[in-house]
Amino acid sequence: MPIQPVHQRDKVSSYQSLRSLFEQNITVNSIAESLDTCHLYEDAAHIKNMMEIKDYDILGVEDNGIVIGYVVRDELKEGICKEYYRSFSPTELVSESTSLLHTLFIFKENERIFILEGNRITKVVTLADLQKPPIRMLLFGLISLLEMHLYRIINEYFPDDSWKKHLNPKRIQFTEDLFALRKARNEGIQLSDCLQICDKRDIVLNEDPLREQLGIETKTKGKHFFKKLEELRNNLAHSQDINTENSWNETFFLIEQTENILEECEKIK
Repeated sequence: MPIQPVHQRDKVSSYQSLRSLFEQNITVNSIAESLDTCHLYEDAAHIKNMMEIKDYDILGVEDNGIVIGYVVRDELKEGICKEYYRSFSPTELVSESTSLLHTLFIFKENERIFILEGNRITKVVTLADLQKPPIRMLLFGLISLLEMHLYRIINEYFPDDSWKKHLNPKRIQFTEDLFALRKARNEGIQLSDCLQICDKRDIVLNEDPLREQLGIETKTKGKHFFKKLEELRNNLAHSQDINTENSWNETFFLIEQTENILEECEKIK
């Protein structure tokens, strides 16, 4: 069943505007920390002690006023920093204008990244920085964006609340009770406004043509995706660690899946 475009208050352009906020206006600088440095020929044991006091995992290394690499605290022993410093890998260097969303995907291959301002390396971002508010806002925004798309698509795909066929009576009753409550407050809404993310999930996954249009291979894979997405959303909403139950790699994969489904949603005008 092809989806026909309809006129309604939720326009794809508004989603694209919200997406541009994540892709263009919020950059890696919003979570970066200034990169403190030591000299190439400083005593490594002394620098390690200083890093322990300041709780630094890494420190930039300077030579002739130029930051040429960095040292990792746990690698420092006797000798001078020159014996332990690492040169920057090209994959670890990003422009200060790099979007926050793209930054997440860079961390799939790196434990840390360094920020180039002009031709100088001035800041650093580590995995710990991914717990900061801008990242949490970004991820919650992406999940909200997906929910908004699903709402729009369900309204287009299922006229006259025909999506009810994919929900059990208990969920339908919950939706109708919430609708009645909100209508009593004079809110200008329709029944589908009261669908929860679990309802949208079931509607999409149980309608095979729609599920396939969104690039979700099977119901099983779709249920696994939405389960993990709800866990992430709950962690964000309750200020828990983003990856409490998952490794960072699993979290990055989940974000990538969300992006892929969002791209398919945006094709449905």
